This record gives sequence, C-alpha cells and structure tokens, in this order.
Amino acid sequence: MVLANVDPVALVARSKDFGFRLATREELEAAVSMAETLIHGKLASVDSISRMNAQTGMTAWVTGDPVDGIFLTLPLTEAGENAVRDGSYDPAAPRREHLAAQGEGVSAFYVGVYAGKTREARKKIMTASAVLRVEMFGVFPAYARGATEDGRRSMLSLGFQKFEGGLSDLYVQPPFQQIMDHTS
Repeated sequence: MVLANVDPVALVARSKDFGFRLATREELEAAVSMAETLIHGKLASVDSISRMNAQTGMTAWVTGDPVDGIFLTLPLTEAGENAVRDGSYDPAAPRREHLAAQGEGVSAFYVGVYAGKTREARKKIMTASAVLRVEMFGVFPAYARGATEDGRRSMLSLGFQKFEGGLSDLYVQPPFQQIMDHTS
C-alpha cells in the first residue's frame, strides 16, 4: 500500500471552488438530518462525525445556505483500509487508528455519504467528487457503500466497481495515478 499526504489547505481552497466548506456543528446537524431523510437511513452521529473531522481536518463538507448538500470523506490509514476490506471497519464510529490524522500518510479514502437535497446541490457534489478525485485523490483507492439505487448508479458512473468481501454493499475505485517523486 502506498501512503501519501493530502494538503488540507489546498483541499479546502479547491473545495470552495465547488461551493463546499468544512461544516460547523450547526451545519453538520442540519446536513445529517437532511441526508438521513434522503437516504432513508441513519448516518453516524453528529458527535462521531465531528470527532472524525477534528482528527482528519477533511471529513465533513457541506454546501448551500441553508445547507442543501453533504459530502463525508474519510482519509484512511493502512489499518483503516485493511478494516474496510475485511469488514471490521465501523463507518459510524471508526477507531482512531483507522483514520489518518492531519499531516499523517493516507492509504485510501472512504466516502461516508454524499447527498444533495436539490438538483444544484447534487450537481455540485458530482462535479466536486469527480474533480477532487482526479486532482487530489487519484493516487488512492476510494471505497464507498451503495446506500441507495441512485448512489450506486452515481458510483458506477464515477468508475467504482463492486468489491467482493469487506463491508456490505462495498464499492471500490482503484487508484489511477502514481505518486510523483519530486526529489529528483
């Protein structure tokens, strides 16, 4: 497995280009409630997501005013990626050693949810997902679960493939870029 760093300052700046920002607690509460309604299911608690965001510095993204879209991205350590692949990862409350802390090497990304209430929010999410995947996360495998039929279709349109084993209904998109050695 390849470990690389993600520049959180560059990620925040690039995310703003698509109308996304790291969520405040109040925004996160609204976003989680909205997403649970849209997917007809439960997400991790706001407290758990806040803890994940504090550790990673790049987990809880929202768009809109009022909030009409959410995107949860979790940078995984090697142990976290292994846990996703073997099914022992807990998306609602990942172990600290499964998430890459700010400045720590990342092995893979887990997409916790992406959901938009409006067509415009969904368009922003899909555009941001595709562009950020290429520009900032292409060296990493990305994992996600298909919570809804629309979510599975959108993952397939982004190049995700069904992963046999691991968490239930798991999809993976292999890395498609190599880490560039800037020392030569």
